Amino acid sequence: MTTEESGTPVVLVARMQARPGREQELRDALPALVAATRQEKGCLTYVPHQGLDDPGLLVMHEVWQSEEHLRAHARSEHLRAFAELAGELTDGGIRVERLRTLDV
Repeated sequence: MTTEESGTPVVLVARMQARPGREQELRDALPALVAATRQEKGCLTYVPHQGLDDPGLLVMHEVWQSEEHLRAHARSEHLRAFAELAGELTDGGIRVERLRTLDV
């Protein structure tokens, strides 16, 4: 049974490293992305974080109800626009790590 079939939430961490001097521009782009994403069907958690030791590091913690909801998010216009901007403002764009919850 796949994650999608089981209804298991999908957990992601998206990391971005702002180019030197572009940190504020990247942070300024977040409110529109976050507001629009939180309105999407299946979005359970969408929380931005900033590095304490490295203020240019931005990390998004995401939890989606299913793979289907995550795929719809990936196709959304607001994410596409942000990803294009992130390509200009970051070193390496957006790096996504998929996670699963451990039952411990």
